[in-house]
Amino acid sequence: MSHFSNPSNIVRGPRQSTVGQVHYWPISNGQRSAGIDIHNPVGGEWAFQGIGDVNGDGTDDIIWQNFNGQVHYWSMSNGQRTEGIDIHNPVDGKWTLIGVGDINGDGTDDIIWQDVNELHYWSMSNGQRTEGIDINSTIDGDWFFRGVGDVNGDGTDDIIWQNFNGQVHYWPMSNGQRTGGIDIHNPVDGLEWSFSGVGDVNGDGTDDIIWQNFNGQVHYWPMSNGQRTGGIDIHNPVGGEWILLGVGDINGDGTDDIVWQENRLSI
Repeated sequence: MSHFSNPSNIVRGPRQSTVGQVHYWPISNGQRSAGIDIHNPVGGEWAFQGIGDVNGDGTDDIIWQNFNGQVHYWSMSNGQRTEGIDIHNPVDGKWTLIGVGDINGDGTDDIIWQDVNELHYWSMSNGQRTEGIDINSTIDGDWFFRGVGDVNGDGTDDIIWQNFNGQVHYWPMSNGQRTGGIDIHNPVDGLEWSFSGVGDVNGDGTDDIIWQNFNGQVHYWPMSNGQRTGGIDIHNPVGGEWILLGVGDINGDGTDDIVWQENRLSI
């Protein structure tokens, strides 16, 4: 039996949205230091899509997509939304926004899209798309996109995948293109652990891989040179009333935070 129930490595259209309060954990040395609400609860017409510094101000922003295809971000400062800004034009439903990260190494995070076995990214500057570029690699249907982050410490974000068998794997990236493909550690039991994000939660300068157990426990792999060096629990297990959305430095302290949303489902 497969470790994963999803029959495809993408989901069409914006993710199913939740209606509720957005909240984050400031993280220090890999552990939660507090819990803070962000702005107002979000309506069901918007789906969270990622976290990254798309406007180049040094603090990660929160990216959303409307069901009409419009991409939008919250500019963040000190863990709070300062304004909401549309990016480019609404996007055709054939493309799925899958991640945010600096894969071309210019210092501003890019927005990554997938259409079945094709990948494409928007190069970003000052919160706006400057061009759209294909990533010249095809994706086998056995692999699921999982996240974007610099797990090998070379200064450019990598693209992380997971196979049906649980194996985690990454593409080192250079100038927006894949340079290789490398397995990370041993396959992970997808019936017990869910891949939840990528970010530097321990402040060592290399992005870590964050997991959540079905019992609610959040856990991370410290990473070095693209490989796991340990496994560490974060805080206490979290109840089902909260969904772990993503990881990014939204308060500008130099360490990535963990962002949650209240779990009141909206169709």
